[in-house]
Formats: sequence, C-alpha cells, structure tokens
Amino acid sequence: MNEKMYLIAFFLLALAIVIKLIGRSPKFIGKVGENKVARILNSLPREYKVVNNVIIPNQRGTSQIDHIVLSPYGIFVIETKNYSGWIFGNEQSEKWKQTFKTTQGNYFYNPIKQNWGHIYSLSAFFQLDKWIFKSIIVFSNAAKLKIDTETPVINMSRLKRQILSYRQQIMSTDDVALIYDKIIKTNLVGAENEKRHINAVRNKVAEQQTALRNGKCPKCGNDLVLRDGKYGQFYGCANYPRCKFTQKID
Repeated sequence: MNEKMYLIAFFLLALAIVIKLIGRSPKFIGKVGENKVARILNSLPREYKVVNNVIIPNQRGTSQIDHIVLSPYGIFVIETKNYSGWIFGNEQSEKWKQTFKTTQGNYFYNPIKQNWGHIYSLSAFFQLDKWIFKSIIVFSNAAKLKIDTETPVINMSRLKRQILSYRQQIMSTDDVALIYDKIIKTNLVGAENEKRHINAVRNKVAEQQTALRNGKCPKCGNDLVLRDGKYGQFYGCANYPRCKFTQKID
C-alpha cells in the first residue's frame, strides 16, 4: 500500500470516528428526536398548525420550546426527550431518572416542570389563559416509562393519537390563525439567539449547582433541610409548602 492509500485509509478511519462521536452526543440525539416528532406532527389534519423550535422572550431572558401545535381544541406544547432505557419519575419530583441494565443511571430535570415553564412564558407573553395549553411530554419508542403523572407522558408512537383525542372546541379557527401568526413573527430562532439561550441555561444550571453545594434552595434561596420520605431521605426547602423544591439523596 503506497503513501497515498495510507492517507486515504487514515482519513476514512478518522471520519468514521468523528461521525460515531457526533452520533453519541446529547445534542445530536436530541435533534434526531425532535425531527422524528416534527414528522409526526406534520401528518396531522390541516386544522392543526405546527411550529417547531420556538424561542420567545420571557422575564429571565428566553424560553426555547421544541414544538407547538395550535388547533381549535387547544394549544399543545410538546417537550421531546429522545431517551431510551427505563424512565422513572412523578409529577412533582425535581429530577427524573434514566437507567439501563448495565449502568447506575442518569438524572435529568423533570420535563413536566420544564414544559410548564414554557407554558407560563407563552401564556404571559401572548396574554392567553393557561387552561388553553395542553402539555405533552414525548419520549422515544425505546424508552420504558415507569412514571406516575397526570400530565401525558408518552412514547412517540402515541403522540398523534394523544393530540387527536382532544375534541372539545375551545377556540375559533380565526383565533388559531391569529395566535399562529403572532408566534411566527415573534420566534427568535436563529444561530445567535440559540447560542445566547444555551449560555443562559448553562449559567442557570451553574447557579443552581452552587446553591445546592452551599445547602441552599436553588429556587428561593432558603436553607435545605434533611427530611424522611416514603422512598427514603431527601433534602427539602425550609420554606415548604410555599416552595416545594426537593433534592433526592443518591
């Protein structure tokens, strides 16, 4: 094998490694999931209007929403989690857990609370009643959902059926068109805005982690108190029940 062929072989090997690493990155996996959900939503009847990847201003900066579906039957706000494995969580817990047979598992922020933050931002910015919004959390079909929630938390295969199950008309088609137009005009999506949003989220996470290390509630700043619960000990905010923050002990 001559030098040129060695270089080609090395380049192809390096390219394969890069592609494999990119395919494993959380950002890439998330985008794949969002694209799958977008294809499902695009198959809805014409009376449903879909907006994917929405960034709107809020009091703390911006809020990024995976998917919004507008219809006479409500505004569906959809948070996508392209996770596999076993998923454990409930409506009120601060963190949910993803586990596999061969690993201890990973914790991630409760997507129901995350999506309610999105709904609050939409409701405040567009001056709409919160009851108009329908929160849906969507996981990949590879996820085994072991959750206890009132909010729909479903696999992708059930998404279209879940949306179509709402049949009580609460808005006119004119209202739907008007809100859709406002969202399109307000959407701040773009590389620079997405970068700013990601940096703001990272800063917020860093602030929360610092508060936890100092024994403070990341929501309201009060002390965290060790408590006994149904599933063992946990840290809860001293300002309970006004603040319901909890931190599970690993």
